Amino acid sequence: MNKESDAYEGEVSRDFIKKEVLKNNLILIIASIAMITIYLVLFINKQLDFNSLLILLVSSVAIPYLVIALISAWYFSAYVRNFSYVIQKENIIINHGVFTKMRATIPYKRIQNINIVNGVFDRMFKTYTVKIETAGHSAVSSGTKSRGIGPEGYIPGLRDPFIIENSIKKMISKLSLTPEGLEDKIFKPQELAFDNFISYILSKIREGESLQTSIKELREKANLSAAQLAESVGVPLQTVKYLEEGRYNPSLVLAYKIAEVLNCTIEELFKLK
Repeated sequence: MNKESDAYEGEVSRDFIKKEVLKNNLILIIASIAMITIYLVLFINKQLDFNSLLILLVSSVAIPYLVIALISAWYFSAYVRNFSYVIQKENIIINHGVFTKMRATIPYKRIQNINIVNGVFDRMFKTYTVKIETAGHSAVSSGTKSRGIGPEGYIPGLRDPFIIENSIKKMISKLSLTPEGLEDKIFKPQELAFDNFISYILSKIREGESLQTSIKELREKANLSAAQLAESVGVPLQTVKYLEEGRYNPSLVLAYKIAEVLNCTIEELFKLK
């Protein structure tokens, strides 16, 4: 933890290598045991002599297993060496990749949930996996997880995942605080806060009835899915759906972001009915 910036930087535990090698070679181990059993039965029944048995064990069991095990160990060792993460003031940065180096920057405003996973293999090696769910990303990248490499907010092989969870929550809490000096100017008196909030939401919904939107048409013209647009502008998928249905008006900042992604003007996005 850097005291000046409050940033937290960490790496993956090397026990992650053992876990992944065991998990990925489990089928190979089972197949090897089955083949050894068959060869021993043939040898006991005198259908194989001792020299033939040795040749089969070495050529079809020992060598393939050693080659695959060594490749797996090398790959996951390289993955651990290249994996790092930093929890900064405004975002999380995750670096990973063996053949292709990747860098994911996750703003806190896109984080929707933090899951701590402790599966069967994790428990064997006393490690945890942290999965950070982000707005729009799960819909776009579902099915992209490959062996040893996870989705955008994927941090495996952790000894104490709660340090990361607490650090992220601390940063999110700091960003959500009311700026100093504005405490007395926002929703005062406090007993009216909920009424003001509901009134604001209803007014945004009513405003949407007076606008005609072309977001869906321009998005499809740009060959973007609703999920991809949501990820690009940093809002949940449901927000884009509500906007396309004309159920409420976006803020000026969001309207500018959508116009920039769709390469159009705000006037092309919204028109008065």
